[in-house]
Amino acid sequence: MMMQRLWLALGALAAAAVSILAVVLRRGVMRVEVAGESMTPALEPGDFLILRRGAPPAGAEYGQIVALHDPRPEGDGRLLLKRVVGQPGEALRVGGSLQVNGRVLIEPYAHGDTPTEQHRGINRLEAGTYFVLGDHRGASTDSRDFGPVAREAIAGFAVLRYWPVARAGWLRPPVRRLLGVGPEVPQPLVWQTPSPDAGNP
Repeated sequence: MMMQRLWLALGALAAAAVSILAVVLRRGVMRVEVAGESMTPALEPGDFLILRRGAPPAGAEYGQIVALHDPRPEGDGRLLLKRVVGQPGEALRVGGSLQVNGRVLIEPYAHGDTPTEQHRGINRLEAGTYFVLGDHRGASTDSRDFGPVAREAIAGFAVLRYWPVARAGWLRPPVRRLLGVGPEVPQPLVWQTPSPDAGNP
């Protein structure tokens, strides 16, 4: 009982400290609450995060969890949290696995299967654009639906989870690792726009 009260008090202090910090630095940071399950298990519904505004530093984009406004007309501009998996100049194939320049990307954070109607390919990402995916591949709206994301469309990137206390800590991107299962040169892929009736019988 005493430990529980101590944790609650520490949690309240941490939340207050983060709130004060956010007010002081509000031009440079933003606070968000995770609402959906597309980034599980890295992020769970009810997690509270601190994001630095703008895109991640150049050269350190891979694996970063970024926030962007849903670009689809039906998305109403809601904020989405996704992980950067493809960077400018890379060729991608998204299906049973994610291939970057013909090699399988090792993704310990990802789970679930990409539905057939969301299989995509892109010949080469243009300068200043990124491919973003949710970690829960079977329950995510991401670049498979709305295509590559421009750097200037990234509202911020996650740096810290401050609530719940038991899961609090810095959010660091994973180390990028590729399997040597394909040729080094990009495959001849073309970006495929989903058809209006994709997935319908």
